[in-house]
Amino acid sequence: MSVAPSDAPPQRDRSHLEDSRPIPWDRTCNAPGWPAALDALLALLESREARSRQRRAVDRRKLREVLGAVVLALYATYRAEEDRWLAYSRRNDDYGPTFRRYLHPDVSTLTATTVADFLGAAGLADHRRGSFSRNGFGGGSGFRSRIRARAKLAALLEDSGVSPASLGAADWTELLRLKAPAERWGGPKRLIPYSDTDTTLALRTELQAYNAFLDQFRIDIEPQAVAPSELPVQANDDPADMADQRSRRLYRVFNNERWDHGGRFYGGWWQRIPSAHRRRLLIDGEETVELDFAALHPRFCYHLEGIPLAPGIDPYHVEDISGPNVRSAIKVAFNQLVNVDGPRRLKAPDGVRAMLPKGTSYAKLIRQIEMQHAPISSWLRKGRGVELQYLDSQIASTVLGFMRFRDICCLPVHDSFIVPRSAEATLGHAMLMAHWATLKKQTGIGSWPIISGWTSDAVRERAQAEVGEPLALLKARIGGMNSISTTTAPSGAPLAITGNGKNGQGAAIVQPTASCSFSSAEPRRVS
Repeated sequence: MSVAPSDAPPQRDRSHLEDSRPIPWDRTCNAPGWPAALDALLALLESREARSRQRRAVDRRKLREVLGAVVLALYATYRAEEDRWLAYSRRNDDYGPTFRRYLHPDVSTLTATTVADFLGAAGLADHRRGSFSRNGFGGGSGFRSRIRARAKLAALLEDSGVSPASLGAADWTELLRLKAPAERWGGPKRLIPYSDTDTTLALRTELQAYNAFLDQFRIDIEPQAVAPSELPVQANDDPADMADQRSRRLYRVFNNERWDHGGRFYGGWWQRIPSAHRRRLLIDGEETVELDFAALHPRFCYHLEGIPLAPGIDPYHVEDISGPNVRSAIKVAFNQLVNVDGPRRLKAPDGVRAMLPKGTSYAKLIRQIEMQHAPISSWLRKGRGVELQYLDSQIASTVLGFMRFRDICCLPVHDSFIVPRSAEATLGHAMLMAHWATLKKQTGIGSWPIISGWTSDAVRERAQAEVGEPLALLKARIGGMNSISTTTAPSGAPLAITGNGKNGQGAAIVQPTASCSFSSAEPRRVS
């Protein structure tokens, strides 16, 4: 049977636009054969040029460095996600002094375009040039150029001994990243320049120290587990390369041109694997445990409005909507509500509609959540999620500082932390105290969190037994990761044990007995 021809235009391949991320410029390689392989690539590049005279030695050195950075970035991405494209700019303005702190020291428009054009023409990479369409009003829209490695490039490198295990990150990598607001809901946030202050210098120094501390430990997955490069990727602000388990250099991302918005830790490859597989992580060969702050952001909202939630209340429960996976859908919807700004119609992310019971639309779920959480309406649809992220990043910073003082490897996953199983009680204690101290500083009233993931009641009780420790001592132990309150935790505070955590273990909290008010400090903007 013949099929009538379709009048619809052919679908354009947009994978290079929809499946890409910015090129990382900071890749390094310690394979003995890498320098010779890079020299061979540079010689091939120069043999294909029609130059009347040789480059100056300094220019040739810079081109070699940029060629190496691009090739290693392409290779690392190819071994992690073969079809992933990397985006780069061909605009002079994007390589000017404004953005130098985020770029390779030797990269320029000329070196970047020379390398990308060579790799594409030599058949070592797929290459798509960007475009820009003007709108007639002085503006327009477009997309950056994209590039991805071909198997031929990977084979060439691996013949010289290069492997994902031989990759690393350069020392110049910027660990404090400041971003502008997204131009549209859900859109990318561009990196912006800033001037260093005593605060940013201190934050960067602490990150450098913690990264050096992490380098002392071996972090991997049990051999029988699925390799990180084969696991599905979880959404992240700035994803790392899963294939390179050396990719553990943590950095912090602040948003909206403010140092009190965002601030979360990124960069660890363990952050990109599903939680079910994180259970198979090993630290120096020891099994690990992950403790999690349960319902952290909604509880923040209520506490900061002066109406702390009682222990038995689950903020991710909505009346008249029930089902085996509904709680997960409610969590997604709540997170959208605290991050969106304005009365925008919210769409269910992929897979979320299937979690809802029959007859319940995503729009209905959103309405129900807004009605049920009317007491914290000042936090919904106001774009204030980054304020909550700042609070949890302060807690995370305190926890990491405490665990480093104890010489215990601790891996952050935003509002959860992974440590060797033998350090579970120490981690629980650090999380309890860091949460109490952070809210005490912000509101004048400390609050104990609900922590889930305990492996046993005995471990949980051991962690709780130390919560009367003075916060001044905690601050001394931390060594400056955060400036926290030195107020002493009240001895004999009414510790309430209630219910089961999400992993079936009890959750420890102290129910506040007084209300508090929250007024944000004067915005700290970039100078």
